[in-house]
Amino acid sequence: MAQMLDLQKFDAKNFKGLCPYHDEDTPSFVYNKKNYTYHCFGCGKTVDIVEVMMQQGKTFIEAVQSLFQEADVKYNFGEYGIKTRRTYRYPHREDNGHKDKVYSYLATRQISSTTVDYLDICQDHNGNCVFHYYDTNDVLTMVKYRPARKVRKGENKTWCQKGADTAPLLFNMNRVTTTSPLLITEGELDCAAAIESGYLNTVSVPLGAHNFHWIEENWEWLEQFDSIILCSDNDDAGDNMRKEVINRLGSWRTRFVEIPLQIDGKNIKDLNELLYFGGQQAVLDVIINAKETPVDSVVDFSDIQGLDLSEMDGIRTGFDALDRSLYKLFYGTLTILTGINGSGKSSFLTQLICQCMEQDKNAFLYSGELPNYQTKNWLNFILAGRYNVNEYQDAASGIVYHRVRKDIQPVMDAFYRGRLFIYKDAYSHKADDILESMEANARKHGCKLFIIDNLTSVSLGNTKADKYENQEAFINHLITFATKFQVAVVLVVHPHKIDTVRRLNKMDVQGISAIIDLAHRIISLYRVQESDRSARKYNGRELPALEGDVVCDILKDRMKENEGKAISFFYDVPSRRFFTNEKDLYYQYSWDKVDHSQQTDPLPVPQLSERPF
Repeated sequence: MAQMLDLQKFDAKNFKGLCPYHDEDTPSFVYNKKNYTYHCFGCGKTVDIVEVMMQQGKTFIEAVQSLFQEADVKYNFGEYGIKTRRTYRYPHREDNGHKDKVYSYLATRQISSTTVDYLDICQDHNGNCVFHYYDTNDVLTMVKYRPARKVRKGENKTWCQKGADTAPLLFNMNRVTTTSPLLITEGELDCAAAIESGYLNTVSVPLGAHNFHWIEENWEWLEQFDSIILCSDNDDAGDNMRKEVINRLGSWRTRFVEIPLQIDGKNIKDLNELLYFGGQQAVLDVIINAKETPVDSVVDFSDIQGLDLSEMDGIRTGFDALDRSLYKLFYGTLTILTGINGSGKSSFLTQLICQCMEQDKNAFLYSGELPNYQTKNWLNFILAGRYNVNEYQDAASGIVYHRVRKDIQPVMDAFYRGRLFIYKDAYSHKADDILESMEANARKHGCKLFIIDNLTSVSLGNTKADKYENQEAFINHLITFATKFQVAVVLVVHPHKIDTVRRLNKMDVQGISAIIDLAHRIISLYRVQESDRSARKYNGRELPALEGDVVCDILKDRMKENEGKAISFFYDVPSRRFFTNEKDLYYQYSWDKVDHSQQTDPLPVPQLSERPF
């Protein structure tokens, strides 16, 4: 290693020399025989032989191979260099043989030709920058382009190779060692800026600050790092990226770079601009001095920002009338859903999941009562909609039933793949195991809606004496989870047994009072009875006539103070959808690309004719 680094004033007896990473007159770069690394007691730099080889241009695989060859040890590197993704359309390498325009443009951004070559940035026949994305086996898996000039307003800033697939790998991940802190940047040129400044263990996310599929794609690889440094841009998208990534990769190991907003009156947006206006040392300084994630349990009062509910993120229910009242199921909150059997809780939850996926957000479902296949069937009806459901009549019994068209089911599956993760039927019902699965799905899959159906199905303890104490602990765990990962949690809790079928109040919620006290919202569903359709007296009180098939009562709302508000839903049997208007009933989910606007609905809608809107 001393020869590779060309150490000056090298003492072969004590394995000591001048540090090659900073200027010094007295040797302080010393070899540690126990962990096979050199450490500088002047600047603090520590390197091993693999890292040195990578600094000199080798990828991780190439460095390890060279090490084995030097030691004359035979080793099978398995599928190194082999394309292992079945049916994947691999890209071709893009290189027109020279890089004059790329060198020239990136030089204006303070990126040298040495760094361009190190990162294998090339030039296509139109003079664009070409970024080659390799997997950890050095297989070219994605190719991305951007103009080798300033991008004009309204012009595409980046695009991927046509005819090839785009697995969301991390740019430069094949030249990174898992034994050193990993720097994750927001763009390829930010990655280049870090490397230009001397921090080689750097990657870039592939498809911008809003796309987090790279976390799931590279999950096992990312889990190998003990320390991660995140560097996002100085804008709202960068702030959101920082919050999401720190939560999912783990606040205990993830620090974040704080890029100065200005240097000498110049606004600084990203790491590349910091290199341009501040120089290499400024870039290294912000990386080395990356901020620790604050202690989760406290916040400085001065750092708290006032936030209007309209600015809070969450999941819309998809029902206009309900969303006008609740606005959203806000992230960081726990909502309790209750109602007697047959009130429509399963339909309501399933439709909520469909809307979550429609809003391009992933969901997690634990169902202690409905088997996985039944949940799938229910989802298919709601996603399909009336125009994709056929009606049949059994010849023998005369019973009318409905089926989703078989030809559209694979289309829906493909469209929503990776959007909903359902807890396995045969898996443990213990609270700790469910919570562990929830955390894994929040971190790896980025799920934002978590539904637990229902509290009774969750195994909270072995004895009745522990029951209520464990219920409170579980509720607290759910609220902590919702806050930590900034997700919306919905917990189904059955009501106490009641003597007569009636609308519920919050005191009817089964379990300890902590459920009522701690929940941010409590929603109850009540199936309208025929006797409810006209005004009547009950216990001396005058009850107004009810409309619709199901009434949704907001029993508690700590967020918007909507307690006592009620919304009437209609229920459509063929599509199994709740609806408050025709827009809800005929909502067309994104998988369905057919224009149904000129079609006539072949199935009658009794609610539209009997109780018009």
